[in-house]
Amino acid sequence: MIHVYRRLRDGLTRVLEWLVIVMVMLITLDVLWGIATRTFGAQAVYTDELARMLLVWITMLGGALAFARKAHLGVDFFVGKMHPAARKTLAVIVQGVIITLAVVVFIAGGVVLARAQWTQALPTMPWITKGIVYSAIPVSGLFILLFSLENLMSIIRTPAERIGAQTQSEG
Repeated sequence: MIHVYRRLRDGLTRVLEWLVIVMVMLITLDVLWGIATRTFGAQAVYTDELARMLLVWITMLGGALAFARKAHLGVDFFVGKMHPAARKTLAVIVQGVIITLAVVVFIAGGVVLARAQWTQALPTMPWITKGIVYSAIPVSGLFILLFSLENLMSIIRTPAERIGAQTQSEG
């Protein structure tokens, strides 16, 4: 069962990586196209708005990917000096805060925001709505929730002596 979950999680993480890579390529091409069209006349009207939309999605999905890779920022100087049991307790508390934030702010709040903007078309790209742009928030919240739950389970299963200063186990 755990093996199946790990394969599913690894596949999901790879899909997330490729989505971010493709979006970074698209935003790069979009900005270059915007510069080129401005240089040779009038800038293509959609380039700024498309760049903003892609930046929102890259930021949100990139943040979720950081949770998957355990590459998120952590200020761990003082945590590293704590007793192992206190470090483990703090790691559990931190994951609880992250899970609460993912559910309340990202998922619930993001759904409310996306639904409120679902019919608001983007001025230069009327086939895309602001709701689609804002749906990056609950989508990334779901990923963060899944990865944080996995981190929490790992922390709980790991002996306190093996918990590093970061908010997840060593492996």
